[in-house]
Parts: sequence; C-alpha cells; structure tokens
Amino acid sequence: MKASSSLLAIDRVHGGNAPESGCVDFSASLNPLGAPPEAIRAYHEAASKISKYPLPYPRELEARIAAWLGVSPDTVIAANGSTQLIYLVARALNLRSPFVVIPTFSEIANALFAAGSNPLPIPTRAEDNFRLSRSALHEALEAGADAAFMGRPNSPTGVVTGLDDTAAIARECARRGAWCVIDEAFIEFADDPRSAAGLLDSNPRLIVFRSLTKIFAIPGLRLGYLLGSANFVRKLRDVIEPWSVNAIAEHVALACLDVAGDFIDLARRNVKLERRWLEHRLSRLPNLHMFPSSANFLMFEISGEQSRGEFGRHMTTRGLTIRDLSALPGCGRGMYRIGVRSRSDNERLAAAAVNYFGAERR
Repeated sequence: MKASSSLLAIDRVHGGNAPESGCVDFSASLNPLGAPPEAIRAYHEAASKISKYPLPYPRELEARIAAWLGVSPDTVIAANGSTQLIYLVARALNLRSPFVVIPTFSEIANALFAAGSNPLPIPTRAEDNFRLSRSALHEALEAGADAAFMGRPNSPTGVVTGLDDTAAIARECARRGAWCVIDEAFIEFADDPRSAAGLLDSNPRLIVFRSLTKIFAIPGLRLGYLLGSANFVRKLRDVIEPWSVNAIAEHVALACLDVAGDFIDLARRNVKLERRWLEHRLSRLPNLHMFPSSANFLMFEISGEQSRGEFGRHMTTRGLTIRDLSALPGCGRGMYRIGVRSRSDNERLAAAAVNYFGAERR
C-alpha cells in the first residue's frame, strides 16, 4: 500500500479515547507501569494548593528540568503539554513554507494551519518502513522549505532517526536558513534515548519538543517542555500565556523528576521486553504486517479488503480500543497503532487478534 502524501485531511482523533470505561485502552501510548507512587502522593499533597494562584510562569520546574538534562534553564520553557508549545512555535515562527515528515502527530500540521502557514508533506513509505529519506528532505529544502518538522521516535511509526543522521539533518536545515523542529515526546522509551537536545549548542535553528506526561503516565495533567536556543526561548517567554502550568501539575512534575533516573530505566526495560513479545505474537498472524518500532507503541497494517475495515471494530467488541490510522495523513485503511501495555493486557490483545484471524503462521 502506498501512503498518501496529502496534509489536507486534518486528523483530530487521538489516543486515549476509549468509547467505554470498561475498555482496555491500547490507543494511548503511555508508560505501562503507570505513574510513579511518588507522583500519586504529590497529587494528593497538592490539594491544598488549589485555593491559591500559582506563579504565572513555572520557573522552578524549568530549572529542575534543566538540571535533570544538564542544560541551561535559559533554554527550557514548560507549558500545558507539548501540544501547546507546538501551537506557540507555529505562531512565533510565522512560517512561509514549512514541511512535515508524515505520517506523524497530526497536531503539528493543525498548528501550522491555525497559524496561517500552508504545511507541505515529506512523505515516507510503508515499503521503506517509514524511514526518512535524506534525499526527500533535500528536495524539500530545495523547494524552499523554511522549516522541517519530524518526530523521533516518530508517532505512529516508531521510527527513530539516528542521532548522527539527525545532526546532519539539523546542520543542512541551518545551512539553508531553515528551522529543524523535532518532536521527542516518546524519546525516553527509545532503544537509544539520546536526545537531539544535545545538538543545541551548535545549532541555533534547532527546536526540540519533549513531554513529561508520556513517560510518567500523567496525561491528565498536561505537562510538556521545549528546548531551544536561549534567544528563541526568550522570544517564546514574551508571548506564552501566563499560568500555562497549574500548581498541581508542577508539584507532581517535581516529584516525578526526583525519581526520574531509576523509574525511566525500569520503564525502558519493561517496554522493550513487552514490545518484543507483542511483535513476536502479532507477526505470526496472516494478513498482518508489523512495522519495526523503537518506541512504546507498534504500528501494523491489515491486508484484505474485508479485514481492513473490520479489525478495529472486532477489537472493540472484545473490550479493547486501538488507534485507527485510516484518517491520518500518510497512512490509510487497514493501518493501526497500539500502545505497549502490561503482559496481561498484551496477552488479551493477542488472543483477540488470533480469534479474529483464526490461525497463526508457523
């Protein structure tokens, strides 16, 4: 199947939308370990803060993130999830000709549209396992791109562009006066978790989005941050809305950072083990093609006209919600994404898939 190259269809369906409370939600890609116990305790402790205004800007949280990553606080800005920052950057850059590597998180294109830009696609192909071609990026820059947006690991594909290749891409963008904007919301789950943020010192045209909600499994609190040059972050501070991070979210985030090292190491080992188990089980099913992933989620394609339309509905009848990618630019009918969950949940999903196809390949 050849992926669509259109960015005109704006997909506003995201993970975490299980239709019934009793469904096991594989559509959301979160840490299967759940939130750290310290985060739960901090949430209850923060109840006393709801009757007082927080500070307008979360400087303490930004300083703690900077210390955790070993960067200057001047290069960090925190907000109400990385999506708020994507929209903020789209407005601040006021781009004429941005390009987006697809398929990817749909709110990147949505934010660019909302800011008055006209994003164009850099398509990746299923037959190449959705890996970004340097020649495709080069063509976009030749066509006048003033920014290139990409994910690492990319959602929904799970592809991680290597750090050396990312550095080369960022240098090529800078050489042509274009921004290189990277969404690293899932980087802590990657087999190689090294961040492109380490390239910031040598590249003022690089911007990196990060998330606390995915790795710490606290999406209801909406916590994300951006890393960029001190000059660019200063520009964003002038235009970001005050009180973008509430007092409870900041208190919980600080507790998460206290235990980040050991907790993230455990999560990465767990996700790698469960991802490989799911890959092994699902790859044995007829008419189901798994794409390689280095993240806490898996993308696959169902072949056969009847199977394409029915698989997601079948899983729902089994009390399982998966992410249907048919409306996501760069994907198509029969493509799905599942988050890696606990072994018991993963076994339940595998059993439901086997029931649908009726057999496994040997």
